Amino acid sequence: MRIAYLSTEFPPKIYGGLGVYVDFISRALTALGSRVTVFTLGYEGLETHDDLGGVEVFRETPLPMGDGIEPFLSNETLGWGSGLKFLFELLSYNQLSAAEIRDMNRFDICVAHDWLGLPGGMAAKRAGFPLIYHVHGTEVGRSVHPNPQLVSLEKRGGEVADGVITVSKAMKDELIGLGFPADKIHVCYHGVDARFFDPARIDPKGLEELRARYGFGPDDTVILFIGRLEPVKGAIQLIEAMPNVLEKHPGAKLLMVGRGTLEERVRSMVEGSKHLILNTDFLDDESKAYTYALADLCVFPSLYEPFGIVGLEAASMARPAVVGAAGTSGLREIVENPATDKPTGVHVNPRSPEDIAWGINLALEDPERLKAWGKNARERVLNLFTWERAAELTLDIYREVAGSRS
Repeated sequence: MRIAYLSTEFPPKIYGGLGVYVDFISRALTALGSRVTVFTLGYEGLETHDDLGGVEVFRETPLPMGDGIEPFLSNETLGWGSGLKFLFELLSYNQLSAAEIRDMNRFDICVAHDWLGLPGGMAAKRAGFPLIYHVHGTEVGRSVHPNPQLVSLEKRGGEVADGVITVSKAMKDELIGLGFPADKIHVCYHGVDARFFDPARIDPKGLEELRARYGFGPDDTVILFIGRLEPVKGAIQLIEAMPNVLEKHPGAKLLMVGRGTLEERVRSMVEGSKHLILNTDFLDDESKAYTYALADLCVFPSLYEPFGIVGLEAASMARPAVVGAAGTSGLREIVENPATDKPTGVHVNPRSPEDIAWGINLALEDPERLKAWGKNARERVLNLFTWERAAELTLDIYREVAGSRS
């Protein structure tokens, strides 16, 4: 298939899970014989037309549009302040990308990733291209005070698109609840590079050096949190759970890795503790793999998590996990709880520090069982969550949607 992607993130400019997904799925689809062209934002110093491992890339440098648009903006959007510059650039990028797709006239399908690519995607559909809206998250889910305009745009995208792909069954339920047509929605999980996130790659000497750097002793039990220090990730509830954990497991140490708006609050909560450690340094993938390998147990108590790539990376590194499983949680689809045939961790209510502590204590009760859960997690990744499998399922959906339009 000839596939056009609209994504504001693409290497070398990646800020989160969206950019990682588009990077890996593009390469995996190309390996299956499809031709993927990514239309992304351009930046000074980057080539406007590029080829990255067989993936064609067009970087669109936005033209200023503020003078003509600003008079029509609502009070809600004007409240963005400096965000207006981003809005104008975003609309310009979408216009340029849609025009390129129309003028090239060589694509079987157009895919808009999140609302950021929807204006261009819907314009491409008007030009005659089948459109898939790929929902990685929603405004209602990610915002404390959702912008009603973005909520409306996302819903309109679901109505206009020929098909909708989302990242978990939990997200499908959320979209249906928001009014998306249920018959359009397909679930396709993300993948993980299981050859890179592989415990067999870890050098024991390097791992011991990392343990020493953090001051972990041979008898310490390392609990790991990796994620943005934002309210939605449950970092505060995890810290509040630790006193109950330490009552039963006094050798436990919590390592928290991340940055965000809660950074200073988290720092003040862990200050002076021998059991709580905060690292706000950026971790490249190699450092991240070693950090997962350091852990006996990972804890991701997210209050809202459409998918949860950290859960997948931890599982690929054969690490069991305690995860937030209430509400919209893709993590509960990654992690199998103890009642299943091959458990990989524990599901908890992330809003309750007491329940988080219960889950951690249950996991730490039996070290040998914990290792078995980790092996199960790695096996589950290899069976269900490789990028190759994700690409095959994604391509099937693309063909089905494109075929329904022919």
